[in-house]
Amino acid sequence: MTTIDFIFLAACTLYIVQGTILIYGATRARYKKNLGNEPLLSVVVAARNEEKNIERTLASLSALDYPKQKLEIIVVDDSSTDATLKIMQRYSGRFSFIRTITAKQPESHLRGKSNAISQGIDISRGEIIMLTDADCAVPPSWAKAAMEYFDDQTGVVAGLTLLEYTSWFGGMQSVDWTFILAIAASTMSLGNPLSCIGNNFSFRRKAYNEVGGYRGIKFSVTEDYALFKAITGSGKWNYKYPLDEETLVLSLPCGTVKDLYRQKRRWGVGGKDMRFSGMLIMAVSFFMHALLITGYVLGIAWQLLLSGVLLKLTLDFFLVLVPLKQVHRTDHLKYFFAFELYLFVTVIVLPFAVFFGGDVLWKGRRY
Repeated sequence: MTTIDFIFLAACTLYIVQGTILIYGATRARYKKNLGNEPLLSVVVAARNEEKNIERTLASLSALDYPKQKLEIIVVDDSSTDATLKIMQRYSGRFSFIRTITAKQPESHLRGKSNAISQGIDISRGEIIMLTDADCAVPPSWAKAAMEYFDDQTGVVAGLTLLEYTSWFGGMQSVDWTFILAIAASTMSLGNPLSCIGNNFSFRRKAYNEVGGYRGIKFSVTEDYALFKAITGSGKWNYKYPLDEETLVLSLPCGTVKDLYRQKRRWGVGGKDMRFSGMLIMAVSFFMHALLITGYVLGIAWQLLLSGVLLKLTLDFFLVLVPLKQVHRTDHLKYFFAFELYLFVTVIVLPFAVFFGGDVLWKGRRY
């Protein structure tokens, strides 16, 4: 056996260990419910130039199966230049529990979405705050089911988000989201909170205030992750990431390769300060993919390379199968192989894009 063969076997072993742990953690992402828990709840949504999507979001929020006397929905216009504000005002005129405000210029280090969300939270009254995005649709059970995961010791409850797709490009992105969020749910169930998705994110107001809210944490282009990291890192609160169909949010995929690149790069830049265990997961994945891509040139035996590819596909498949099966969306698996080809590219390209790609461009703003 050559030295490079030995290195490749070491990479495969690490990937097996890591993948097995992550799959196991995903199967554990189930939590006891605090049935009947219905605290005063505030849902906050920030929107910037979302006239094509905001009505879909507000229609789903207005249909929430939650006691309306305990519910308020605050939608914040973030300097939109289209009809977003008018649509929001129309809904707040129809439903007494929906309130529309326009974000003011920030008085602190906050910018963009974090500024808008912060101002929405400022005027909210809820004991628990839920966040989603202006291009998402939530099920009627979303709020009620999420609240049942809160008890007195819980500060954060996250949830799964998938994408509604009409083509292979969107389906591939949805499997990618499943893969990423399966890792997040898995590690959280194992007591290692790494990340969550901000369009399906709820937290206790007391926990939010303790870290100083958005004004009290360093600005990030992924403001949801920064807040999640601050609360879970305080050590004062429990956290949960259930893979629950009743809290499943549906978002929309990026329409172009350029938009997808900008989204992935924004996530990567925002996650540069992730804890060591998260960086280790990414490093193992990078090492494995890099050797599979360059293995033939490096002289790795083709039998080993083929075995490595089959091994990787098997572990990745079961990692996305667990959440998709739990939320009854296994139809997404038909895009698994498209996702795997995409993953080979992003795992290698993204680190270089994150560290050498310049400013982040998102929603017409530069950060």
